[in-house]
Amino acid sequence: MAVLSACGEEETAETEESSTAVEIATVERGSISSESNVSGQVVSDGQESVSVALSVRCTDVYVEVGDTVSAGQAICKLDISATMANYETASMSYDNAKKSYAEQSSLLSQQVAQAEKNVSDTQALFDMGAASQAELDSAKLSLENAKASMNSALDQLEVGMQNYKATMEQLKASLANVDSNGNVAAPISGTILSLSAVENGFVSPSAPVATIDSTTDMEVKVGVSESLIGKLQVGGRVSVSIDAADKEFQGTISALEKSADATTHLYGVTIQVPSAYSSGLLSGMFADVTFYTDTQSDVVIVPTEAIQTGMDGQYVYTIDSDNIAHRIPVETGLVGDGETEITSGLSGGETLVTVGQFYLSEGAAVRVVAPEVAS
Repeated sequence: MAVLSACGEEETAETEESSTAVEIATVERGSISSESNVSGQVVSDGQESVSVALSVRCTDVYVEVGDTVSAGQAICKLDISATMANYETASMSYDNAKKSYAEQSSLLSQQVAQAEKNVSDTQALFDMGAASQAELDSAKLSLENAKASMNSALDQLEVGMQNYKATMEQLKASLANVDSNGNVAAPISGTILSLSAVENGFVSPSAPVATIDSTTDMEVKVGVSESLIGKLQVGGRVSVSIDAADKEFQGTISALEKSADATTHLYGVTIQVPSAYSSGLLSGMFADVTFYTDTQSDVVIVPTEAIQTGMDGQYVYTIDSDNIAHRIPVETGLVGDGETEITSGLSGGETLVTVGQFYLSEGAAVRVVAPEVAS
């Protein structure tokens, strides 16, 4: 019995040594989409400059170039005390001019009304023969003089009032983008690209205080070939990977150019970045974009690595119930993420060799091992 046992162990060892260790998978049916990988760049959907119409001293600077800011966040603080004093003076003068206009208008209107009553009374006396023509003409002349005097006086008051108002509006316009405390606020959320404000330095209308690159509306732009552009459509979903920002997400095609670039001969494609992934992205970062086209459903799909190519075409290895390998010629279709469509040769349900196939030949004996055992 000891001799027979030893012989059995030797035969098993010889069988294992003569068979090839392989890993397997069951051939399945499913959906697959062709993939095209293209490199592109992150761009901002817009930039905005922050300017002030003042030449004043900057007392504080709160940000640096490269900082990310939110809409409404203070960038720097300006000394607007003189401007505010001038505005208050103009405002008081305007209020006084309006009050004087109202008072003079009321007084002169009363004088005109009195002159009109005098003309009316004199006309009645003239009709009764109790007043002369000279007296009536004098009353009418007094009325005309009262009206002319009122119009002249009110016109002068109107000019003064409008001058004060124009001064107020000019000073108010010069304070655009500046709050009552002198803070200059960011109009949009984004990244500070340039900054001219320096503590204790002066800002002026000739140069923007800062330029901000929007981070709320980020896009990815890529160029694709003429063979791919026709398969894409606005609204289509794509996968985007940006290593510099350690982000991966699903984006949406927002625009397709209808003409190719004269230099690269590629067609531009714009991909909208979801707002949830905009934070941390900067213009110029490289992006890897995967487009999905030509989707097929209910087709045979196998791991791409299982397919081999010989002089007579492509083929795979399957094994039967006796662990014997069989070389199966196949024809392929769409290629997806690590998967390939099989259009001929397999129908689904077969036992496919996925690892170790390169060491097989038709009729070879195989030994199925777990993934962690095979090497």
